[in-house]
Amino acid sequence: MMDAYDIKVALPAPSLYAQFGTKYSQQDIFNALLSAGFDEVFDVAWGALVVTAMTRSILAQEDLRPRISSACPVIVRLIQQRFPSLIPNLMPILPPSEIAAREARRRLGPLSQKTGIFFLSPCTAKVTSVRTPLGYERSAIDAVFSFGDIYASLKRALEPPSPVGPHADKADTSACSDPPQNLQNEKKRSRYLLPIMKDLEPGMGWARSDGELDALRIENAVSVDGISNVIELFEAIENGNIDSIRYIEALACPGGCVGGPMAVENPHIARATMRQRYQHPFSASPSDSKTAKKECKPLSPEIPTTEQEYQAFKWTKPLPPNPVLVLDTDLSRALQMAEKIEQIRNQLPGIDCGACGAPDCDAFAEDIVRNLSSIEECRLLTRPTPPDKDDKNPK
Repeated sequence: MMDAYDIKVALPAPSLYAQFGTKYSQQDIFNALLSAGFDEVFDVAWGALVVTAMTRSILAQEDLRPRISSACPVIVRLIQQRFPSLIPNLMPILPPSEIAAREARRRLGPLSQKTGIFFLSPCTAKVTSVRTPLGYERSAIDAVFSFGDIYASLKRALEPPSPVGPHADKADTSACSDPPQNLQNEKKRSRYLLPIMKDLEPGMGWARSDGELDALRIENAVSVDGISNVIELFEAIENGNIDSIRYIEALACPGGCVGGPMAVENPHIARATMRQRYQHPFSASPSDSKTAKKECKPLSPEIPTTEQEYQAFKWTKPLPPNPVLVLDTDLSRALQMAEKIEQIRNQLPGIDCGACGAPDCDAFAEDIVRNLSSIEECRLLTRPTPPDKDDKNPK
C-alpha cells in the first residue's frame, strides 16, 4: 500500500509513544519510523492541541451544557444511534488525526498529490471513521495501520544488534540524510518538510483518560471511559440528573486510547508510561546535534488562534440521528427480533471495539437483525485464530 506513493507520511497517535519505555525519546521513535519506511512524520498530538484550543474557544462563547468531546468515533456513533438528543452537545470539531492529516497535506503543498498519509492507531473504530467520516465528507488519511502492524519494525529499529545504547554519544545525522532514491530529482523538496514538533506534552496526554481534561484545564468537567460507563452517564444526562457538568471527555476504551484493541503494550503499563512522559517532557537524545536539527528541520507549526483558522477544522455537514432502539411497531415481531439479537450477541467477541461501525456489540447485533449490516463485518469474528504455539499438530 505504501509503495503506491512517492512520499509516505506517518501520523503516530499519541498512544504509540506509550508502547515503548521512557528510555526511548521522541527522536528515537521518529528515527525508527523512518527506518520502517516512512519519509515524513507528523504527530497527531499537534491535532489534539488544536482541538484543545478550539474547545476552549467554543466553551467561552456558548453555555450549552454539557458539551461532549467528539474525538472518539465510537462515542459519536453511540450518541447518533442511542442518544440522538445529545447530538447538539457534541463538539463540531474534526478528530485530532484528521486535523493533523490536513495540516500535513497543506504544508506539503503541490507534493501532497503524490503523498500517502498513514495513521498509526490503537483503535479499530478509527479505521471505520476514515472510510465513513462523521461530520465531514472525506478523510485526508489514506489508510490506518494498527500498532501491531508496525510494532515489530519499530522495535527492531530501536534495539539494533549492537552494544551501543539508544542514547550513545554519537552525532544524529538522520535528520540531514539524503532523500529517498525516488525523490532525489525532486529539487523543490528537502527530505523533511514536516517538523519534529516541540511542546506537545498536553497533546500527548490525550493517549490516556483524563488527558484531554488535563490539557483543557477547565472546571466542572468529567472524564468517563469504558462503553458501559459512558452509556450510564449519558442515560443520567437524558434523565436530567446532571446539569452542573460543563464538559465531558468520553472514551470507549477502558483507560483511554492506550487501552485500544489494536495496542500492543499492556494498557496499565502504557498509561503509566504516558504519565511519566507527561511529567518528563519529550526531549531528544542528549547527544542529538541541535545545530543539525535547526538547519534541517522546519519550526513547529503554530496552533491556530482565530475563528477564521478554526473553520478549516470544523465539521462541514450535520450529524443526523440514526436511532436503532425501535425494532418494530408490531410487538410480536419486535420480540422475535429481540430474541435474534440476543442469539447473535452471544456469537460476537463482546469487546465493543467499534470496527464494524457500531458503537458496541449490542448495537451491531441489532444492525444485523434489522438488515443494516452482516455478521461478516465483525473483523474479530472472521479473523482466523492462530494455532497454539505448543500445538505441534494444529488443525
